[in-house]
Amino acid sequence: DMPLVRETSSTEWKVGAKSELRILGQIHGTYILCEGEKGLIFIDQHAAHERLLFERYRKEYEAGFFSSERLLIPIVLELSTEESFILMSYLEAFQSMGFEIDPIGERTYALRSRPALIDQRDPKEIVREILDDLSFIRREGKGSEPIHTMLVTLACHSAIRGNFVLRKEEMDALVKSLSPFNDSVTCPHGRPIFFVIPLEELNKQFRRK
Repeated sequence: DMPLVRETSSTEWKVGAKSELRILGQIHGTYILCEGEKGLIFIDQHAAHERLLFERYRKEYEAGFFSSERLLIPIVLELSTEESFILMSYLEAFQSMGFEIDPIGERTYALRSRPALIDQRDPKEIVREILDDLSFIRREGKGSEPIHTMLVTLACHSAIRGNFVLRKEEMDALVKSLSPFNDSVTCPHGRPIFFVIPLEELNKQFRRK
């Protein structure tokens, strides 16, 4: 499945039957350029896909649909003192997300299962990224719920990257999927998903009336 998401700025972007977007192409393998009735729309493909995945993961988690996948061979995690402290502090949250992690030595753990949704991803790398993000919000006193932080990290890790060339069908799927997300204009990290250059601005730049 491809991405869905919308973007930044005070301009509300609604995509519906009466407001078709025409994809003009991809810029530097990172931004999708579209033509709309009122101007040009630039979409950050990573931010858009990240938002889509976050919303999907959140709904699945809240509905209890998160499933885990048992690893044939457990992965050994050797953590720092801080990482170990963070892991043990949020172990219940990790378990509720589908990670089964057991201590097997001093600051050494066995990762025995992972969320099924991160298939084809490196679970060891994802666990470390989650620990980094949880450590950050703890130090900064951000107050975010650990589950929220973990869902954001999973979505970010799984989303298509910038500098990644998409096929025409993939861009079509992303853009067509944007309409359900009119209420949000940023990715889970707060970055814009899109911005618009109004036709009036283009006319002004080219000194057209």
